[in-house]
Amino acid sequence: MGLDGFKLRHMKMLVALSEHGKLGVVAEMFGISQPALSRTLNELEQMSGHQLFERHNRGLIATNQGEVIVRHAKMLLAEAQRAEYEMVVAAAGQGGSVAFGTIMTPASDYVAPTLKRLFETHPTIDVSITVGSSDVLLEDVLSRRLDFAVCRIPSGMNPLWFDHIQLGKETLRIVAAKDHPLAGKAVLDEEDLRQQSWVLQPHGSFLRQVVDDFIRRHGIIPASVVSTSDALLTMLLMLQSERLGILAEPVARLMEDHGLLRTLSVAGDISVPDFGLVKLKDRELSASAELLYKLFESTAS
Repeated sequence: MGLDGFKLRHMKMLVALSEHGKLGVVAEMFGISQPALSRTLNELEQMSGHQLFERHNRGLIATNQGEVIVRHAKMLLAEAQRAEYEMVVAAAGQGGSVAFGTIMTPASDYVAPTLKRLFETHPTIDVSITVGSSDVLLEDVLSRRLDFAVCRIPSGMNPLWFDHIQLGKETLRIVAAKDHPLAGKAVLDEEDLRQQSWVLQPHGSFLRQVVDDFIRRHGIIPASVVSTSDALLTMLLMLQSERLGILAEPVARLMEDHGLLRTLSVAGDISVPDFGLVKLKDRELSASAELLYKLFESTAS
């Protein structure tokens, strides 16, 4: 018993069964009959020595062992897809590819300057960037969809899974449209912030927890709150509906320099833990990913 007989097609089937939970749907996706797919699943379970899915009237639900193999199947499929792409790139004589993630804060002070250095010497490297919250980015690092990420390690994740190099600190700033009624005030007090409308990060995100704690400590009662992770929508809501927002200091400074927003002065900083360069421990990166990783690493020196 073991996984030696598993093929990439089998891995794709298991992932599809986990996501859709219906034999009929997945059978149609793979162009086979439902009985044929059922036989294949039985054979895979016999080969692995474990029941991978429980059969219910509503469909299939992965067992604990099934969840393990599906998680690793996603990693293998992501690696296979990257390998296929890099072979195409290599055949075309181009410079390889890198996929990394970043939270918003390092974008102006770390990410953009490091990419500039990369393209000065390796202009044909294909770079894919995902911007998101730390927990989402590290899930993609764990599943190998991303080579590494510039973020922080959330409390719910085991730091021993990762190699981590500290890059910088993060301070948040309250911002508003430049014509907002509060934009002309030198320093805001708690009373100024009460009964204002806000646009904030989604509930459950790390930054939202930090902001909610700040609001509670200062007794701020918002008139209304729109929650979104979309940076463009956040900007539009601040510009068009007099909402206050909270952005990382480098981003707020960039928006202010371009005349889009105004940073509001309040007593005390809204500080969050340091962010850094994070990759899966002992993961061997491709030559292109290793090059960019080392460039980021040099900014920490």
